[in-house]
Order: sequence, then structure tokens, then C-alpha cells
Amino acid sequence: MENKKILRTTCIGFVLWLFAALITGIVGVSDLSNGGVGINNMTGELFTYGLRACIQYYCLMWRPSQFTHPTAYIGVVLVFVALTIGIATIVMSFVKKKPMLLLTALVEIVAIGFLPFIIIFSVIQVEYQGIRALGMLLMGGATGLNLFAIYFATLPVARMLLGLLDKAAGAERQKEECCCGEAGLGEEEVRALVKEGVDEHVEEYHQEKEEEPAPAPAPVKEPEPEPEPEPEEEPEEEEDEEEGEEEAPEEVGPDGLVIKGKRKRKPFETRLRNSEYDLRHKYYDLRDYIKWYGLRNRVSIPGDTFSYKRQRYAFVTIVGKHLRIYLQLDPKDYADSTIPVEQAEAKKYEDLPCLLRIKSDLAYRRAKKLVDDLMAKIGMERPEGDEPKETQKKDQ
Repeated sequence: MENKKILRTTCIGFVLWLFAALITGIVGVSDLSNGGVGINNMTGELFTYGLRACIQYYCLMWRPSQFTHPTAYIGVVLVFVALTIGIATIVMSFVKKKPMLLLTALVEIVAIGFLPFIIIFSVIQVEYQGIRALGMLLMGGATGLNLFAIYFATLPVARMLLGLLDKAAGAERQKEECCCGEAGLGEEEVRALVKEGVDEHVEEYHQEKEEEPAPAPAPVKEPEPEPEPEPEEEPEEEEDEEEGEEEAPEEVGPDGLVIKGKRKRKPFETRLRNSEYDLRHKYYDLRDYIKWYGLRNRVSIPGDTFSYKRQRYAFVTIVGKHLRIYLQLDPKDYADSTIPVEQAEAKKYEDLPCLLRIKSDLAYRRAKKLVDDLMAKIGMERPEGDEPKETQKKDQ
């Protein structure tokens, strides 16, 4: 798609340049423009003008002793500009791996390099009154067409430069959000976010109250010697992140009493910092991929919530040694596919029923496929340009 846009704008620029060159040639060979000899106002010497003389002067721009008219300096500057922009476009074509930009660079050099020819021809003709009124109008039109040709030829490069600036600005905004939270929100959006956070913590508080164990009976002294603590056999993969608390291992207290209790789960950011390098960067890459579509993310104690226009569409958290992503998709749609999605059973994920566990590279790629399906479902087109750069690699 992007190559077609580059080709289209480049072709438009080339066609406009062809018209400008055609008009210049018609004026030069017709009776609208005459050739002749005049007196150079700078040196007082005889000075020839006309189309043939203009071609000669264009070739002599680099030899001031041969061409002393002021337009020679303007021509030299414009030729340097043409070469600079053309070389920059050629370098960008190799960096971005877009060979189509080589054609763009050629059109840029030709269009910008033709501008001094028009200037030399027109200025000298007007100065020595060797062109008629209709010829002046046509040369003005040729100059305008050539300027439009330059604009369309340089448009693909300008778009890429703007894209790089937007990425740099986005990285800076992301850095500020990580340090200071979401910035640039209006009053209504701030109120909505605060209300959402309060509701979430109230719901967690009530869940904790409901799950509080009954008061323990009065301590009874065990007649047997100190028993061995029961080993904790619950695997990490079955750890449930949907609860605000988790069972603590049994401990042996004074007088051989077995003590049970609950402890608070660690916040998401703490679990992320303590996770393995590969898992941590799978989250970073998945987060950047979702935000690439334009969704906002908000990190809270349970995990990272992704929303668009105040509507939650995805949620990512860490459980044990794997990621879990909840999406606003129907798991039944993937019953016959190779993606092992599950039905989220917790009440708090009623709006995000599709669950996928991510631990391997294959599971990460499947998660990106689900994100693409989600974006298509809510009507968001895939952004133009390259995907965010992935950072997953083995920790050296």
C-alpha cells in the first residue's frame, strides 16, 4: 500500500515536470521568445540571450568567468539543493528498504535541477525584452508546474520524516506517562478514570470481605511433637490472579500449632520487575503493538488495561511465569482454530470473555493475531508504516 502511494505521487510529479519542460521548449522555439544580443549591466559587455544561449549558460554556471549574470549564483544554489535532497532520498531508500524511493530521488533531482534553467531563461529574456506578454504568462505557468512537481516528488520523503517525528514524540509521551501517569487529559476524562479506579478498588474490597476466613478456634495444644509442615503443591500455572489475596503456606507456630492465613498479592509492576527477561519483554512488545492501533493503556495493581473512547477492550496481567490477555472477543469463534483460547469465568471479565495464556513465542504471535481480530471487529484500520520494533531476545 505504501509503495503504491510513493509511486503515485512520484508519477504525478514527473508528469507535471514534463508539462513544464514542454511549455518551456514551446516558448523557446516559437516567436514568443527571441534570441539576440544585449549589453550586460554588470560588465558592460555584449550578452547573448535566447533558448540556445540559455542552454549554454546553464552548462557554464560553474564557471563565473564565462557566465557573470546574477542568475548563475541562484542556479548553483538550486543545483546543490537538488543533489542534497536526492542523495538524502537515496540513503532513506536503503535504510527503509524501499527501492521505489530511488525513482523518487531521480524525479526530485530532475525537477529541482530544471528550476534554474527556467530562471535563467526567463530573467534574461525579461531583462533584455526578448519575450512577449503571452510568453511571459506561459513561462510563469511552467514555473508553477515545476514547483508543484517538486512538491509531489518530495511528498513521500516528507511523510516518512513526519512519521519518524511522530514516533519520537510518542516515545517521549510514553516516557512521561510511565513517570507521571497519563497526561493531557481533560477534566471529564480525569473524572471518569478516577471513578473507574475507585469502583475497581471497592469491588476488590468487597470480594476480600466475602472471602475472609471465619475466626480461628481457640488454640488447642497438640499432644504430639511438632508436625512437619505440609508441602505446597499448587503449581504456579494454576495461580489465580483474579483474587485480591492468595493462600499463604501453612506455618508451625508456638506449641506446635499449625497457622493458616492469607497474604496480599504483589502489584502488577512489582511482578513485572521480578519476572524473567523474555516474559517481561513479551509484555512490552504486546503493549506497544496494542497502543500502535491507538488504544490507551493504564497500569493498575491487577494489570494493564487498554481502552479506547472510555471503553475497555483488553487487559494484560502476569500469573506465575506466563502472561494472560483478556480480549473483547467471543471464544466460540475460535473453537475450530489452532489458537487455544479459553472462556474467562470471573465476573469482573464479563466484557472480556476471551482469555489466552502467553508463554512461548508462538503464543505471543497468536496474541497479536487476536489483537488484529479485535481491532477489525471494532472498526479500527491497521496503521500505516512499520510495526513497533520488538525487543524480545535472549538476555546476554
